[in-house]
Amino acid sequence: MINQIKSDQQMGVRRSCAVLGFRRQTYYHRKQGHRPEELDQGIAELLHQITKRFTAWGFWMIFHFLRRQGHPWNHKRVYRVWKSESLHLRLPPKRAKIRREYQDLLSPGRINEGWAMDFVSDWVVGPGQEKVRIINIMDEYSRKALWTEAYSNISAKTLIEVLDKVVACRGVPAYIRCDNGPEFISARLEKWANEHQVELKFIQPGKPSQNGLIERLNGTLRTECLNLEWFKSIEELNEEIQEWSVIYNTIRPHSSIDFLTPDELEQINHRLYFKPVAA
Repeated sequence: MINQIKSDQQMGVRRSCAVLGFRRQTYYHRKQGHRPEELDQGIAELLHQITKRFTAWGFWMIFHFLRRQGHPWNHKRVYRVWKSESLHLRLPPKRAKIRREYQDLLSPGRINEGWAMDFVSDWVVGPGQEKVRIINIMDEYSRKALWTEAYSNISAKTLIEVLDKVVACRGVPAYIRCDNGPEFISARLEKWANEHQVELKFIQPGKPSQNGLIERLNGTLRTECLNLEWFKSIEELNEEIQEWSVIYNTIRPHSSIDFLTPDELEQINHRLYFKPVAA
């Protein structure tokens, strides 16, 4: 149309664009064969390619990435295309949820057949007021606390070292019940379980009742030990925990096992022992 007006009225490009309300930049782009619609389509395709590759990047990250690639478009043009393609409505990527099948909480029929393990978090009052984690491992049949100890940090490596110590004293169980914490779902623990032929029974996420025996032990530890006083160091905390665990296993009656102690139950039912450890 501009070329027609120019030929009919002998008007210049500036005047023709002013009459029609066109930007001169638009005229020159079209004259060179670069229509805005075609350019926007190219930007849109490029944006889709980048967002598909880098799913967690937002607009500004992608815009500066384009600039580093040598593309000259300003942020207004790119953002207009970004919105027209509804890329501003992209949902951030989410980690795939862990799917676990429901498993009934059935107590095993023999001593050392099944263990349960979990962590308890607490604070130590001291110069740094550091946070500690306590590892609890119990026998599901006798309710005996096999290991209770506080650490400043518990990695999968530390967890395996603890399990090796318990196995050396008790022998290998048929299974260990646990939740889906990062230490429990680690490749290291899975390798350890395969080497020892131990089944890891994972509860469903958000269902702590499926590991109710160890949850009961955690609550008893808090009520009868952790909540009674402040601890100045991990060493002091572990001394109290060890004293409590001896009372828990040898003196304290347990209503779930006819008010016997775990040690008494194991002595009475010593013949019902799953894979006894070699002397």
